[in-house]
Amino acid sequence: MDIDLSHLKEPCVCGKKHDFAVREIYIESGAVKRLGDILQEFQNPAFICDSNTRAAAEPFLEEEFKDYPVIELNPQGLRADNVSVEKVLKQLDFCDRGCSAVPVDILVAIGTGTIHELTRYCAVEYGIPFVSVPTAASGDSFATAVAAITWDGMKKTFPAVAPEWILADTDIFSKAPYRLTAAGISDLMGTYIALIDWKVANLLTGEYICPEICNLQEEMIKNTERELDDIRDRDTESMEKLMYALILSGLHMQMACTSRPISGAAHHVAHLLDMETADYDQTLLHGEKVLAGLMLVLKEYKKLEESIRAGKAKVQNETMKGLEYGLLEKEFGTGSLFEEVIAENTPNPLEDI
Repeated sequence: MDIDLSHLKEPCVCGKKHDFAVREIYIESGAVKRLGDILQEFQNPAFICDSNTRAAAEPFLEEEFKDYPVIELNPQGLRADNVSVEKVLKQLDFCDRGCSAVPVDILVAIGTGTIHELTRYCAVEYGIPFVSVPTAASGDSFATAVAAITWDGMKKTFPAVAPEWILADTDIFSKAPYRLTAAGISDLMGTYIALIDWKVANLLTGEYICPEICNLQEEMIKNTERELDDIRDRDTESMEKLMYALILSGLHMQMACTSRPISGAAHHVAHLLDMETADYDQTLLHGEKVLAGLMLVLKEYKKLEESIRAGKAKVQNETMKGLEYGLLEKEFGTGSLFEEVIAENTPNPLEDI
């Protein structure tokens, strides 16, 4: 698949100059063969993967896995949280000091969502770039410049770095278990809600919005919907179109300098499920949680639509714009988690409506 990103940096109808950090994107058979040439620019690369993603990619990167240090995580119960961050940073410190006289100067994320979140967080901690090697078309965060990490039980979004190169090898990601691919489709479908939320926020508060990014995102969703049968059959071209949509979704987030193009109420529900299920079920995929959020939010939005059409919906008056402290205390207790939720909503976002 030929990918030309130059048109995305052209003057936009929204009046904003769009930019992004990704240099090159390759979605093709044999894409990972380009990794060797990229790494020649650096002195001490380090790979980050888990045993499953290593098994998927190593047959195509045998020499690279022999030549460079590999941080291989246990996929059992692996989460993008502060515990995993500390594990990776500790092993990176060893790669930095214990096995080389040269500091680690580039990371290679070989995996899907969790591996990428951990890698981009560690890359910004080290102040170095990273390469993305997706092993499944399982989510829309490959090209984002933020890291969604659960920190001490609270889902947070940290400023991070986007990959400078994305090498999506069809020979690898098209062979991933279909459950992962279905999760990627679900994650992409969740952006329907994100775009609705963005448009409503623009109407109610005058928040910045880019109509061009909205149109591009909606077009990619519709294109993916037309390919669903062929994606299920692992058709090469259709799988590449799905991966393109997932990668470009993250790029749209960079271009808008906000998560609005891909993350809305459905994703917030998914993040809440991350927090609520952390102690007893770590097998659910992010896209599956987004799909649950999508169905729940759609149900509520349809109720709201009926109320609006019936003339029953009203903007809350000033006395009803305060935070529901009692409800928040009931859900999160009175400890640090409760305090962080309050801090996250201070100043009160409802005041702008």
